[in-house]
Amino acid sequence: MRTKIVMTFIFLVAILCSLLFFAPVGMASSLVSGSFERSLGGGVAKEILNQYGGEYELPIQQRLWVEEVFRRLVECTERKDVEYNLTILNSSAPNAFALPGGYIFLTKGLLRILVNDENKLAAVLGHEIAHVEKRHGINAVFRQMGLTVLLEVGVIWLDLVSADVLRVGSVTLLQLLQLGWGREAEFEADILGQDMAVRAGFDSVGGVSALDSLAEQNKFDLPMKIFRTHPDIKNRRTRLEENMLSYWSKLHAVTENNALKRLELSRISHQNGRTDPNNRFNLKILSGKRGGLELHDLQSDEKTIWLQGFHVKSYNWSPKGKYLAVLGKLDSVSQIWLVDRYGYVIKRWVSSEKLGQINDMSWSLREDMLALDIFKDGKEEIVVTYVHTDVYIPITDDHGGNSSIWHDNYIYFFNNGRWYGRKMPETRAVVIPNPIPRVVERKRILSPTIIEEGNTIRLTSPSLILP
Repeated sequence: MRTKIVMTFIFLVAILCSLLFFAPVGMASSLVSGSFERSLGGGVAKEILNQYGGEYELPIQQRLWVEEVFRRLVECTERKDVEYNLTILNSSAPNAFALPGGYIFLTKGLLRILVNDENKLAAVLGHEIAHVEKRHGINAVFRQMGLTVLLEVGVIWLDLVSADVLRVGSVTLLQLLQLGWGREAEFEADILGQDMAVRAGFDSVGGVSALDSLAEQNKFDLPMKIFRTHPDIKNRRTRLEENMLSYWSKLHAVTENNALKRLELSRISHQNGRTDPNNRFNLKILSGKRGGLELHDLQSDEKTIWLQGFHVKSYNWSPKGKYLAVLGKLDSVSQIWLVDRYGYVIKRWVSSEKLGQINDMSWSLREDMLALDIFKDGKEEIVVTYVHTDVYIPITDDHGGNSSIWHDNYIYFFNNGRWYGRKMPETRAVVIPNPIPRVVERKRILSPTIIEEGNTIRLTSPSLILP
C-alpha cells in the first residue's frame, strides 16, 4: 500500500515536471491559481513597504488625480482574477514596481519627475499593470526556482497555500525585483502599457515623454541610474515612438463637397499680418539683412522687434494664442522657431538630412502638436511632432502630400489633386468627480471706529474685526 502511494506521488511530480519544463513558462504559470499569486505578491508587498519608508499620503487633490488615472487604466485590463491596487511609497528614489497579484507601487520621487503630467503617469502605471497582465513576475520566479525546488513547485498545484513554497517564492521574487523581469518582458510591457493608456483616453506620447524625463534625471543621478536593469532607454523610446502611428486611423480620401470647399478655403488663407487669437498683438515680417518680426502691442500701443537675425518667411499662432510658430532661415537653413507670448524662443526644429527640408507648418486644435510639411528623399511628406516631446509621426505613408490642415480630430493634406485625411486618437482629460471643496481662509480687516461729537466726526484707531 505504501509503495502504491509513493508511486502515485512520483507519477504526479513527473506530470508537473513535464508541464513546467516542456511547456512555455507563461503556460505553466497560468496553471497557478490566483490565490497563490496574490499570496506571493502580498507577502512581498509588506517587505517593499518596509524597505521604502512605508506608504506616503498624497495631498487630497493629487491623490484623487492619481487614483482617477489608475482607475481608468484598470478598467481596460483583461485579467478579471486580479484585484489591482496602487500604493505610493514614501521614498525620494524614483522607482515603480509591479508584484504578482496586482500590487502596484510608485514612489513619491517618481511622481515628482512626472510633474503632474497625466499622460506620463498613465504610461508608467500602464507599464506596471502590463507586467501583472502578462504574468511577467510569476514567470520570472519559476525560471529562477528551476530544478532546485522542483518538488516544492509541484506542491503549488497540490497545496496552494504551502508556507514553504511561499517562503522560497517570496525570497526569489525580492531578488528578481532588483534584476528586472527580463529584456523582452520590459519591451512587451512598454507596448501593452502604451496600448492600455490609449484605450483609457490618454495620449500615446506619454511613454516617450516619461522615458525622456527619466533619461534627463539620469544625467544628474549617475551613481543610481534609474531602472538600470531595464533595456536601454533609447531602444525603448524608439519602439514606443514607432508604435504611435498605429493608434491613428487609416488614410482616406475626402469626397464630401462641403468638406472639400472648407479645405480649399483653408489652403489659400494665411496669417501673415493678422493679430493673435486674443486680438492683442499684430505682427509684421521685416525684410532686409536683420530680418525678424515687428510686434505691435495693440493694448499699450507699443512696438518691438522679435527674432532679429532670423529671416522670417511665415508664422502661425497656435489656436489659443499661447505659442507662435515662425518659419524662416538662419544661415540659409530652414527652421521653425517656437516662441511664447513674451517673445522667448522655447524650441527649434531645424531642417536636416534626417528630418528633411521644412517648408510649412500647421497647428493642431489642441495646441500641443504641429504638422510639419517637409521635403525629403525627393518627395513632399508630412510629419506630426509635439511641442514638448521630440517625436515624429509620418502621416502621409507612401502617398506624399503638402498643405497640412487640422479640423476637429483630423489632419488633412493635399496630394495629386485630392485631399486625404487621417483621424488622430481621441483623448480625455482627467476630471476629478465630486472635488473636495477648498476652505477659504477668513482674513481680518482693519476697520476704524466712527464717533460723532456734536457737529464733528472723529475716527479712532482701527481695530481688528472679522468680516
